[in-house]
Amino acid sequence: MKTKGLYPERVFYFFEKISEIPRGSKKEKKISDWIVKFAKENKLEVFQDENLNVIIKKPGTNGYQSLSPFIIQGHMDMVWEKNRETNFDFENQGIDLIVDGNIIKANNTTLGADNGIAVAYALALLESKDIEHPPLEVLITTDEEAGMSGVNNLDVALLKGHTLLNIDTEDFGEIYVSSAGGSRIKNILKFKTSEIIDSNIKNSIFTINITGLRGGHSGTDINKNLGNANKILGDILYHISKKYSFNLIDFNGGDKNNAIPREASSTINVDLSISNDEDFKILVTDAANIFKSTYFKDDDNLSIEINKSDNIYTNQLNLSDSMKFIQFLHNLPNGVISMSKSIENLVETSINIGVVKTVNVNNQIDIIIESLLRSSVDSNLKNLENSIFVLSEDYGIEYQIDSTYSPWEYNKNSKLRILFEDAFKKITSKNPKIMAIHAGLECGILVSKIRNLDVISIGPNIRLAHTPSEYMEIDSVGKTWDVILEVLKTYNIE
Repeated sequence: MKTKGLYPERVFYFFEKISEIPRGSKKEKKISDWIVKFAKENKLEVFQDENLNVIIKKPGTNGYQSLSPFIIQGHMDMVWEKNRETNFDFENQGIDLIVDGNIIKANNTTLGADNGIAVAYALALLESKDIEHPPLEVLITTDEEAGMSGVNNLDVALLKGHTLLNIDTEDFGEIYVSSAGGSRIKNILKFKTSEIIDSNIKNSIFTINITGLRGGHSGTDINKNLGNANKILGDILYHISKKYSFNLIDFNGGDKNNAIPREASSTINVDLSISNDEDFKILVTDAANIFKSTYFKDDDNLSIEINKSDNIYTNQLNLSDSMKFIQFLHNLPNGVISMSKSIENLVETSINIGVVKTVNVNNQIDIIIESLLRSSVDSNLKNLENSIFVLSEDYGIEYQIDSTYSPWEYNKNSKLRILFEDAFKKITSKNPKIMAIHAGLECGILVSKIRNLDVISIGPNIRLAHTPSEYMEIDSVGKTWDVILEVLKTYNIE
């Protein structure tokens, strides 16, 4: 075991075990079945629904049996992200863990601490024989990262508790009491193709690549001036279109709409009848330098390369359709829309253009744009949705909402928050920060499903989630564990 000797040992044991099991969003059957098997081996009451959500129940220890059940919740799926040059098969390989001093990371892929660490905490508690605790109801959901279909379709009738700990935030010493709602919007641009007939046309076909961006979580990192590869590449094409006519052949960037895209590429067929290769490359380089100067402090590894393509292409978009896509992408908002007026430094509303992909079938080219909208104010989320719909209709572009989820609003009368505040003070001798997060937690959906549910969210220090640079600080895992144990010991909610 690579994590042998780390504290808490059983938490890291389970984290390593689940890391061996492929568990991408919408591909959770293996991990879900494994969790069910664990529960049965430990003679615990377990339920698995058709969406592969799992509920496991464990009776309270002596003196705690009559208290209200305490729900501990996290999600089993993870974001699969790697760099293009990394040879890794997420479908069939387990995550290759690396322990480096006080951090645990993966070998050039996402780590999956978001949210595997919640599962590990829960399994360690369920397995334990010497930890005092009230009745436990462990809820491990599916598809949190790609639509929240697991929790959205959950039948909560099996849950009897009215207090819930969500372990899906990423800063130790902070107690989260509110989160943003969200909406996933898909735009689909359908075009008939135009044939490339000039035998020498490849001489004017270029590929522009955006690489080297840090990327990050489209909620918690959206205000950090990180470059969005899709938006940067779209704006470069928009800049080029002011001087050159060209036909779009393809555009591809990003893999997940909840991750700020790090890489993007586009192939275009440029009319150089009044210019030459070098003049065209100079224009692209000038545009690239503008973006590099914009992000030089926060995304200083941004690379924008243009190369003549040696590939043979037969289909492209006509000029007007090419401009329609580029202008729509240019006008599509991205990043922070507004900041909260009541909570300092909190992003209130944002949008991330997470995925752009080209699908070439027969004589049609479809370009699909996937965006994730977030807001802590439901009316503002609806207003942003409407603005995207209006823009789409202006361009005659198809749009659809793939999924939506509600904000989780602050509960000033939370008894659970007070228990955790006291526990943090005892363990750390410091007051925890009470926080709201601009990210989609399942708490909002659960609050809407379970009447009078008292919820808070905590977690260890996880950095650069949803990117191949993701890592987790080992000592914070132990401190979070100690806080949870203290709350279980002092839990008195009936």
